[in-house]
Amino acid sequence: MITQLNAQTTIFQENWDGQGPGISAWTLYNVDNKTPVGPAGTDGEALSFLIQDAWNVLSLADIQGANSAYTAYPAAATGMAGNIIASNSWYTPAGIANDWLVSPQINIPTGATNVNLTWSATSLGDTAFLEDYKVYISTTGNQVANFTTILKNVQNEPNTGNTHTVNISSYAGQNVRIAFRNDGNDQYVMFLDNIKIAANNVLATDEVSKSKTDIYPNPTKGEINIKTDKKIKSFTVFDLSGKVLLQSSSEKLNISSFAKGTYLVKVEFADGSTKTEKVIKD
Repeated sequence: MITQLNAQTTIFQENWDGQGPGISAWTLYNVDNKTPVGPAGTDGEALSFLIQDAWNVLSLADIQGANSAYTAYPAAATGMAGNIIASNSWYTPAGIANDWLVSPQINIPTGATNVNLTWSATSLGDTAFLEDYKVYISTTGNQVANFTTILKNVQNEPNTGNTHTVNISSYAGQNVRIAFRNDGNDQYVMFLDNIKIAANNVLATDEVSKSKTDIYPNPTKGEINIKTDKKIKSFTVFDLSGKVLLQSSSEKLNISSFAKGTYLVKVEFADGSTKTEKVIKD
């Protein structure tokens, strides 16, 4: 039997402190291959030079040791604590960063709704040196060339910290990878932490998929039929944000009045199990 979880369920998370797969599961690309400013001179130069890879996991102790001005994370209000991951764009000679942090493959379950990607970020230092970066999603691979869809283009990330949220419900039923690309131009250092994907209507098991249940036609012009060997209790249609658009106890539905797009059809059976599928309205 499928168990339906009504609260938000965490699909993936990474906080660099043990909640998540850890840096070894991520892929780094130092495309710019530039040399960080440092190591001698000011505290700021020492911190820049500490980040030798595209992104480096650092502790607050690491950062304090390289720059004594930082006694606490500037983005503590966003929940940054313990380890964070850092990237810089302060190079010698000066230039634009092109540093990638690519997640492992993440499955967004079929039927999941209100799927949100969240993360905490901050720039360091003076407001004259706020970092720029982009967040991408790919369904095809983990190479730089696979990331053509931009989820968010962040300009001048505040040095007081920020929490970002992007809805990725349209990717339900697919395997995805998320990439963070630092493309700041001669700025300083940025931190990322608390990367998470969470959703509603995540099914704990998938046993109902073994039953003889078909929802058709798909794509459809409007009519939806269900053929099953189980007794139906109800039929519900959601949009990708999780909003209920239509409910019925019939084995037929008509969504001809709906706009073209992708919808979720959830069938609840008399035995308490459920089946959810994406349906495309032409």
